Amino acid sequence: MGSQKNFTLPMLTAEEAWELFQETIGEPLDADPDLCDIAKALTNECGGLPYSVVTIGKALQNNKSKYEWANALQQLKAHEIPPQAYYSSIKLCYERLENDELKSCFLLCCLFPQGYDIPIDYLVRYAWGQGIISDRFDSVEAARMRVHFLVVKLKRRFLLLDSSKEGCTKMHGVVHGVAISIASQDMDVFMVQDQAGYRSWQINPPCKQYTTVSLNDVHIDDPIVTGLGYQELKLLQLKNSEVSESALESMLKGMKLQVLSFIHTCLTSIRVLLRHLRTLSLDDCTLGDISSVGKLENLEILSFARSNIKVLPREVADLQQLRLLDTTDCSYLKEIPHGILSRLSKLEELYMTRSFNKWEPAEEVDQSKEGEIRMASLAEVLSLPSKNLTVLAIDIPDFKLLPEDEVLLEKETTRFHISICKPNTFPMPQPLDYGFKNTVKLAGDAKEFMQNGDIRFLLKYSRALYFRETKNLNCVLNDQVSFEGLEALSIQNSKHGTESLISDRTGETAFLQLKSLELNGISDLLAICHGQLQNQSFGNLISLQISCCSELRYAFPVSIARNLVQLQSLVVYLCDKMQEIVSNEGMEDEIDASSKVAFPNLTELNLSGVSNLVSFYIANQPCSSKPELAIPVLLLSGQATCGS
Repeated sequence: MGSQKNFTLPMLTAEEAWELFQETIGEPLDADPDLCDIAKALTNECGGLPYSVVTIGKALQNNKSKYEWANALQQLKAHEIPPQAYYSSIKLCYERLENDELKSCFLLCCLFPQGYDIPIDYLVRYAWGQGIISDRFDSVEAARMRVHFLVVKLKRRFLLLDSSKEGCTKMHGVVHGVAISIASQDMDVFMVQDQAGYRSWQINPPCKQYTTVSLNDVHIDDPIVTGLGYQELKLLQLKNSEVSESALESMLKGMKLQVLSFIHTCLTSIRVLLRHLRTLSLDDCTLGDISSVGKLENLEILSFARSNIKVLPREVADLQQLRLLDTTDCSYLKEIPHGILSRLSKLEELYMTRSFNKWEPAEEVDQSKEGEIRMASLAEVLSLPSKNLTVLAIDIPDFKLLPEDEVLLEKETTRFHISICKPNTFPMPQPLDYGFKNTVKLAGDAKEFMQNGDIRFLLKYSRALYFRETKNLNCVLNDQVSFEGLEALSIQNSKHGTESLISDRTGETAFLQLKSLELNGISDLLAICHGQLQNQSFGNLISLQISCCSELRYAFPVSIARNLVQLQSLVVYLCDKMQEIVSNEGMEDEIDASSKVAFPNLTELNLSGVSNLVSFYIANQPCSSKPELAIPVLLLSGQATCGS
């Protein structure tokens, strides 16, 4: 599974298995002797394997009928494939999934290698292309919400696991093996060849029942001349593989594929006409001539994410059914000819983050000479029907490129991830999570861009705001723009005009939903807040990081500190003038000197480069003049209480 070190878990004794089963169910079972006997028999069938016990418990916890449990016991005993305890319990959990959507979502996950961080949006795009969910939902965004819901349900059954990567899930190695066995042996509709090492692959004898084929680390030889022979094949995925142009053309001949996905694969061209194809993914691929994609008349999802594509083919404009276009992280993409985007009348989702940003000013397009090649303009994006557009992720190098007489987004329901700054202003972030919340990244002079209606709209409805190298930021923070829904705020290297985040708002509430606050390199920041805010302000803040703010003498006033009951991480470093973390400056007469400020959920406290720090909160019992001595106590206790 790619772990650095593997640990062997010992088998459970009968007593331990029984205790774990009851804990998983959520209640003791001794009150019902009949149910108790069946439950003990179920745990015995698990063979002392903890994963099996939990899996069975999760599958049965919502239905405590003895008849249901007896039937489950019979099913568990019926499987003879070793290792019996793992296989039978996981298969039982699979069979007890409520509907075919859940089962299909689970089986799609086994297409990826063991321990792989599975992007949930791959599941969305595959399921949409196969019609698993698209027939029930009228937009890709609605389908995405459904797939995320299904993934959560599968996690609750321990059939899927959390991933350390945003927007991904994982499948346990044991579950992965059982899932492949269920799909390929029992159902005889999947063929998954995984982690076999780079080798030549020859087709098996044709099997008309296969609907899904996934091949990893293979070389597909030219002698394949008659097609795969899998007439029912709907999904084909090739990962880390090599396939020649002639081999690709011959193997796909006559197919009625709905989903075709290449990942980390080299393709010189795609010349096969696949009239039924709805999803084409060319992620992380080295591409040659791909102009023939324009002939895929039923294509609805097209992704070039992280590929080496340099020019978006004009033929893409012919894809009149296209709902989703993705060029995320296509750093080589420098040309999108004018007129392509505006013709995609059914487009719902456009992803171009860290990709093409050479938008042509609208007036220059209008004045172009005959025969002169012009690039796409933002006016084309604005021309897309607002009733369809549900997701927009683009980079704009200068806010002045936004048309003055048109609106970028007309409705509040459109999700957006928009950067308005020069390229490389922000450091390379994590790969894009396609479930992102409304995000805006800005740089420049706030006095100028706050005059733009589009930017004011984006700020109002954003959930994550990132400012870098921004001047006069007070124009944003103290403007009438509402930040009621803001969850993350980051300000870095602000040049001047950021004396405080909030001023002249005494008695008001601010940043009610803010969970993460990062302040870095703000040379003139004197205070986070001037004046006393309402009690709810900053009440959901979880993480606060302050660094390189040379004029800041305290982190926050006591009026805010008392609200920080959710704070888990507090990091302050390289703030030379900071004397205390919490201050009652200006409120000495209003604050009871004997009162204490507590952070009951604080688990991380890091204070460094604060040589002038005198105390944590001077109104409480002073902390040591060497604050690092107090830190281990705070960490060990799991909470921070000044003066305790």
